[in-house]
Amino acid sequence: MPVLLNEFLTTTSNLALIAISAMNPKLIFIAVLPFLFAACAQQSVKLPQKPVEKPVAELPPPSPKLPDIALSEDLLFEFLLAEISGQRGNLGIATESYLDMAKKTQDARIVSRALDVSLFSGNVSDALEMAQLLTKLDPASTRARQALSSLLVHSGNLDEAQPNIEKLLSQQGGENLDRSLLQLDSLFAKQPDKKATLSAIQALTKPYLDHPEAHYALAIAAWRAQQRELALGEINLAASMRPGWELAAQLHEQILEQSARAEVQPFLEDFLAKYPKSEEVRLNYAKFLVSERKFTQARKEFVTLKKIFPENQDVSFAIGLLSLQLGDIDSAISGFTDLLQHGFKDPDLARYYLGQAYELGKNPSEATKWYQSVEKGGQYLPAQVRIATILVEQGHLSKARAHLHEIHTNDPQQNIFLIQAEAQMLHDAKDYNGAYAILEKGLEQFPESPNLLYDEAMAAEKIGKVDESEKSLKKLIQLQPNFAQAYNALGYTLVEHTTRYDEALPLLEKALELSPEDPYILDSMGWLQYRMGNVPSSLEYLRRAFSGHRDPEIAVHLAEVLWTQGKHGEARKLLQSSLKENPGNEILAKSLKKFMP
Repeated sequence: MPVLLNEFLTTTSNLALIAISAMNPKLIFIAVLPFLFAACAQQSVKLPQKPVEKPVAELPPPSPKLPDIALSEDLLFEFLLAEISGQRGNLGIATESYLDMAKKTQDARIVSRALDVSLFSGNVSDALEMAQLLTKLDPASTRARQALSSLLVHSGNLDEAQPNIEKLLSQQGGENLDRSLLQLDSLFAKQPDKKATLSAIQALTKPYLDHPEAHYALAIAAWRAQQRELALGEINLAASMRPGWELAAQLHEQILEQSARAEVQPFLEDFLAKYPKSEEVRLNYAKFLVSERKFTQARKEFVTLKKIFPENQDVSFAIGLLSLQLGDIDSAISGFTDLLQHGFKDPDLARYYLGQAYELGKNPSEATKWYQSVEKGGQYLPAQVRIATILVEQGHLSKARAHLHEIHTNDPQQNIFLIQAEAQMLHDAKDYNGAYAILEKGLEQFPESPNLLYDEAMAAEKIGKVDESEKSLKKLIQLQPNFAQAYNALGYTLVEHTTRYDEALPLLEKALELSPEDPYILDSMGWLQYRMGNVPSSLEYLRRAFSGHRDPEIAVHLAEVLWTQGKHGEARKLLQSSLKENPGNEILAKSLKKFMP
């Protein structure tokens, strides 16, 4: 009597698939096609406690009908070939063999394994075919519908995916349904048509609008589709249904950050006044304050978090950095020293910032000692550069350069970093020609380094070699066509040194397309508009730029445009406040002298 395939598979383990996954650490499917209903959501959601209901006895889903197929020699050989190929990492042969067996046998277990192997090997079309077949053979399989839904969405086939997702949602209950609704965003994350995604999620969540998670899913879909008012309306509904829900507050904050940044702080302050124990929201608030350069308030929030999480070293580290930023040297030194004494996870990072603290505290010898204590790792080169910088400040430029030259590394990126550091030291010493020469030499060794090309272009512009600067920036754009600052630098160079405004305009438009809120790009566009005679447009761009970053050069540009419009008082006030924030800044001082002779 021949052995049946059914009996053979029943006794076969899944060790081969484990071996396959081990051979492919990238797990392409996980990165590109996340399952909708994963056991654990990516975000930690605290769900409300619900009364326990009396369980209802349910019949288990019917098992798929298994075919009665004899285990022939050919079939056994193909099965073993597939398993061994998978264990050896030859996913091409494993996939081909399993696909062939799946089609021949119509056995749900073989099809399931073929689906797994196709996913691991990144064969999306084969995986889709197997998921469709598995759903047909085993209609009750949740896993099959999960895979099919993800693959259909990834392929852009939303209409076909929607019924599968609807069925999956209908099979969920309680917390599983809530998690599944939250996972809708992950499922559709790679879908480029955000309006179509919003329509799909509106249809999927319609039966579940008594769940705040459904309104959360709608809010995030509307936000991605750039329908701000709908997004805010939905997230407010979610928050009203579950007062104090941190996840809803965090999304509300994100929506405001993109569309109405001035409203973020009042919103977060109001939320924390009502729900002071909301740790995640308080952490986001502290980070927001840092981004707004409100360091005193930010440190206060981190100190509050420290009381909540006394053992959290990251919070303590943030307090140390903010103390450093605020010039509270003693607190910074005390904080970083305490971290080292309590086994900080990255001691070299703490040592590096102790060096920074002593350097800012005008104690170069102690700073050098801490920089020298940094061992070879991520902070080693920055520490060596700081040692060289201290030598420059002490008038020992030659010693500083020699110190950098003593550092030997085979890593190209580290060598590029050292070249940049030496050029920056020469630039700071006002040896602009020397800085340019160092970068030119560096490009001989690393001709396609984006960092060196950019720095060399800036150095060339500084010494009047506009043609050379333009050449380097054009090459940089060819190498990195999505690098916004390359377009910005070339556009600004043309504005500042030529009258080729018609060439500068598309460059700066491209830069803004790539990075629409970058203050430096907004400044360049504002300056171009001013040079082209479009003063109202210029003023709009420059005000946006300065509100994003109170940079001295942006302040000078804005003041000049204000002055030409007769707003002399506002221009003077702007320059005076900027000079107060940046004492000794030559550009500001020169501009203020021009307007206040």
